[in-house]
Amino acid sequence: MKTRRQKALAVLLAPLATVSCRRAPAPQVTAEDAGMRPVTGIATPEVRASASAARPGMVYVPAGTLRAGTPAGNVPRVADEEMAGTPVPMQGFYIDQLPYPNEPGAIPTTNVTRDEAALLCAAKGKRLCTELEWERACKGEANTTYEYGDVYRPQTCGTGATAEEGARRPSGESAACKSSFGVADLHGGVWQWTSSTWGRGSSDGKLGVLRGGNAVAGELVGRCANAIGRPAAKKSATMGLRCCAGAKNEAEVQVSFRGSPGIVLQAKPDAIAAALPDTIADGATASRAYRWSPVANESLGIVLTCARNGAPCSFVVGRMPDAEAADAGAAASPTVIAREAMGLVVPDLARLGDAKHLRLRGIDTNGTFSREVTYVYGRIDVGPMKRP
Repeated sequence: MKTRRQKALAVLLAPLATVSCRRAPAPQVTAEDAGMRPVTGIATPEVRASASAARPGMVYVPAGTLRAGTPAGNVPRVADEEMAGTPVPMQGFYIDQLPYPNEPGAIPTTNVTRDEAALLCAAKGKRLCTELEWERACKGEANTTYEYGDVYRPQTCGTGATAEEGARRPSGESAACKSSFGVADLHGGVWQWTSSTWGRGSSDGKLGVLRGGNAVAGELVGRCANAIGRPAAKKSATMGLRCCAGAKNEAEVQVSFRGSPGIVLQAKPDAIAAALPDTIADGATASRAYRWSPVANESLGIVLTCARNGAPCSFVVGRMPDAEAADAGAAASPTVIAREAMGLVVPDLARLGDAKHLRLRGIDTNGTFSREVTYVYGRIDVGPMKRP
């Protein structure tokens, strides 16, 4: 039997127990909620891991701003196929950690059309990623050029090999080949279908977009911004897929074309020279200048200079200010990107085939010579001296 003291204590504690039982639990946000609505700010690794746990095998990419494409002045860059580092707000979404079938050690599925790829994703309750979702997953929070950083490292993802070789590699083979979000094998293996159409001056819905993949030109193809357009009905042993889930981001790549490829002699060479820093050496003058557009959306200036004191003439190429780059918030200041000595008289310049190729002719103490100039994805390659 309870003593009088025990009974008194029981009466006093009873209200406290009632209050404790009736206290409402702290509100909880589920991982599913986090993936299906926009999230502001940067998700912590713990939140990201919790969100990914809701969809096994998938990585949660939080809301944030994608710098789509490549800013003018960064190389390599496909100026007529990429946005100029344009800020694009993105909502959170899920993406498979690996290419389909999203299994470590498996050979990725290939030989599917875009529609067949979409059906494979739908069968798992998922969908094809848009190309900008794919790019966001690759660039990570810091919007890096490659998934692992801004400096190209071929060994990290095994890029620089043929597409056929890459497509035969098992998924998850390169542990370091992943973005800061934890998305792996974005490059080095199969090209991956997206749901996007090729919005680069074309409205042809039959041309679909693939991202990732591999090619001998690894520094170019291994970039997060790189893409290729192929007929949506095409199948290939090098073309596979990767799935996404959650609300679709509607933003798409839109590239307008500015300028027609070609080279035009300028009536006032000093104006081009003045627009480029350190173009003319002491004692030299701008003898001739050109506007050069090797491809659409790339505006270059060429200045041919000579001095009166016997110093050699020069060939100078610079990138002119870019309006789209300025709109995107990127640096638009002009910069010299190539400079070469060209003999003792004003060199002659001519287009050689398409607008990406030029030929310089000069004269030095040994006679006449020529050098070929080639535009290569934002870089200028001046070839060796050739004698007749």
